[in-house]
Amino acid sequence: MKRYRTPTAKPGELRASYGRADRHSTPSVVYTWGGAGAAKGDARMLASFIEDKRKEYAFPSMQIEDRPSLIEELEARGYDITTLRITVQQKTTPPLPESADSGRR
Repeated sequence: MKRYRTPTAKPGELRASYGRADRHSTPSVVYTWGGAGAAKGDARMLASFIEDKRKEYAFPSMQIEDRPSLIEELEARGYDITTLRITVQQKTTPPLPESADSGRR
C-alpha cells in the first residue's frame, strides 16, 4: 500500500496534489494554500475548476448539457490522477522606488 503525504504549500502559493488531508482521510485531490496572500477562497476556485462539471451547449440543439470535470476527462483519457500536481505562485510586486526628495520635508 502506498503512503500518501499531507501536501503543504509555501507562503503565497496554491497547490493541488493527490494525497491525504489528514492521516484519517482517504487519498484524493487535496487543495492547500500557504497564506501571505493565498487564501482559502483561491483554493476553492482552483478546486472548482478541477472538480466541477462544466456546462456547455450541445450542437445543433443548443441545449445546455453537463460535460465531465477535468479530473473525469483525464481519467477517461487514461491518465493517472495520483500523479496530479498543480502549483501556482503569487506574483511578487517590486518595492516602490524611493524618490530623491522623500526625506527633505
